[in-house]
Amino acid sequence: MAEETPLLAGSRSALLTATEESTLHSVLMVLVKILFAAPTIAGIVVGAVYLGQCPQQPLIPIYLIVLSAVVLLLLLLSCLPCGDGTDRPNPWAQRFRAACCLFLCIWFLAGNVWVYTIFPPNYDPAGHPTFCQRTVFLFAFAVTTAVYVVLAVALLFALCVLLGLFIFDAVRPRGGCGTWQGP
Repeated sequence: MAEETPLLAGSRSALLTATEESTLHSVLMVLVKILFAAPTIAGIVVGAVYLGQCPQQPLIPIYLIVLSAVVLLLLLLSCLPCGDGTDRPNPWAQRFRAACCLFLCIWFLAGNVWVYTIFPPNYDPAGHPTFCQRTVFLFAFAVTTAVYVVLAVALLFALCVLLGLFIFDAVRPRGGCGTWQGP
């Protein structure tokens, strides 16, 4: 066998590293999607099991089913291949995803009205004809509130990043001999 040149050995090493990173990235993305799919499947199940068991606000189980189904659809659409990076994304797929996201925002706002307007609901079916089954209401309440918590954390993180960028920009050296010359 012929001995490998250092250049060839280096390119093989870089290829193996890139393949390992790509595999790790793929595994991580699958785990994240499974993590997001679990509560959406639970939302569909809870909404379907308790459908019709919330006369105080009969749209709450439907809210859970539709919200979870659209989120699951968007998760599945994110698994479709996007090409090798040189192809332009399919404009119809982009429009469909945008329409799903717009619908999801509107449906979420409607669900907020349905869930928060009956808080606290009557959980006892014997004591009152308009009640809401405890499990379905608390699940819808938790999902709706969790979305707000995630949005608040994301907003706080974005503000911290912006603040860090402004601070970094303020302390970074400008011009002069031997210093970094920015744009």
